[in-house]
Amino acid sequence: MAKVVEDIFGIAINPLTNMAQVVRRYTISNTNRLSISVIQLGASIQSIYMPDAYHNVEDVVLGFDDVAGYLQHSQSQFGCTLGRLSGQVANAEFIMDEKRVSVTKNLNNKHQTDGGFIGFDSIIWDLDQIRPDGITLRHMSDHGHEGYPGKLTVLIHYTIDDDNRFYIRIEARTDRPTAVNISNHIYFNLAGHKAGPEGIFEHRMVVEADHIIELNAESLPTGRFKRVDDTINDIRLPVLIGDRVRRFETQATQPTRHCEVCYAMDKEFDANVTKFVARFLHPPSGRLMEIYSNQPGLRFSIANDFPKEMRGDDPIMGKQCTRYWQYSGFSLQLQKFPDSVNQLDFPTVFILPSENYFHETVFRFGIQESWKCCAEPHELEQMDAELVRTSYI
Repeated sequence: MAKVVEDIFGIAINPLTNMAQVVRRYTISNTNRLSISVIQLGASIQSIYMPDAYHNVEDVVLGFDDVAGYLQHSQSQFGCTLGRLSGQVANAEFIMDEKRVSVTKNLNNKHQTDGGFIGFDSIIWDLDQIRPDGITLRHMSDHGHEGYPGKLTVLIHYTIDDDNRFYIRIEARTDRPTAVNISNHIYFNLAGHKAGPEGIFEHRMVVEADHIIELNAESLPTGRFKRVDDTINDIRLPVLIGDRVRRFETQATQPTRHCEVCYAMDKEFDANVTKFVARFLHPPSGRLMEIYSNQPGLRFSIANDFPKEMRGDDPIMGKQCTRYWQYSGFSLQLQKFPDSVNQLDFPTVFILPSENYFHETVFRFGIQESWKCCAEPHELEQMDAELVRTSYI
C-alpha cells in the first residue's frame, strides 16, 4: 500500500506567466522503504530512496535540495520531463500535412532540442490529482508554443506498488495534428548519489538492443541503424560501466570520446507492448534496477558534460552539499528516436486529435542477495547471463 505526502519545496518564477509560484513536492512511498519524490518544477524526480542488501537506505538519484539548484543547473536537466519533442529537430523544421513547420532554435542557433527555450523541463506543472498509489501532474501547452501546432494536454502519472515498481505513464491529447515525443531524464547512481564516479564504475549493466542510431558530425540522426555486433556499444551481455567508459576514452574512432548513445530497442514500434530494456546492478550494495518500456529508443549517457575534477573545474553542488563530477551518474531517456519528425523510416511522432499519445516506462527496483555480492567475477558473469532475457511485465 502506497502513501503520498505533500510539502512545499520552494518558490520559482513561472516562465509562462513571469509570476512567482509555489513549487510543491510529493513523496510516494510503499511498505518496502522505497520512496520517490516528485517536484512540480519540470515534473522532476527529486529523489529515490531504496534499501541495499544490508538494509541501508540511500538516495540513488542525483539532484538538489532546493529550487535554486535546479534553476542554476537547468542545462543538465536533473530528473526532469522533456518535451514537447525530446531530442533534436534538425534545422528546427519539419514537414507535416504537406506544410512546413518551423520551431524555435535553441541549439547552436540552428536546431531545436528538447522542446525549445521553454520546454516541459522549465515549467511548473499543475497537480491534477493525488491517487491511492501516487500522483498525476498536468500541463496544457498552447497552440504555437515554441512553434508547435495544436493545444496539447499532457498528464503524467507517477505511481509505485509493493513489488517495488515505479511507473511513469504519460498521456497526451491534441486539438489538431502535432508532434509529440515526451521523455524523462534521471541521473542514477545505485551506490548512492554521494558515491561519485567510483560508485558508477562498479555498476554492471545490460541493454537489450541490437542496433544504435547512426549520427552525423552534428550528432543528428542520419536515418540509418547500425548493428552493435563487435563494437563498443554492444552491451547485450553484462559489462562493467568503468571498463566501458575507459574504452570510450581511449578509442580514437569515437568522435566524442564520451559514453553517450541512442539505442534502438525496437525498430518495429508497438505502443501496446512494454518490454524489458535494461538492467543495472551495483554488486557492493546489492541494489539492482530493471527498466521496461513501450518506447523504441533508449538514450544512455554517463554525465559526460559534468565538471571534470582532474581539470580543476568547479563541481556541481548537489543534495547534502555533494560534489557532482563527470561520470557521477548515468542517465536514461526512454523515447522515440531523435529527429523522428524528419526521418520517414523512424516510428512516427505525429498524432491526430482522434489519437491518444501514451508512453509507459517502468523501473523495477530490487536487491540481489548479499551472498551474491561477495561472489567471484566469473560467478557473477554466470548469474548475470542467466538473467539476460527479453521480458514482458
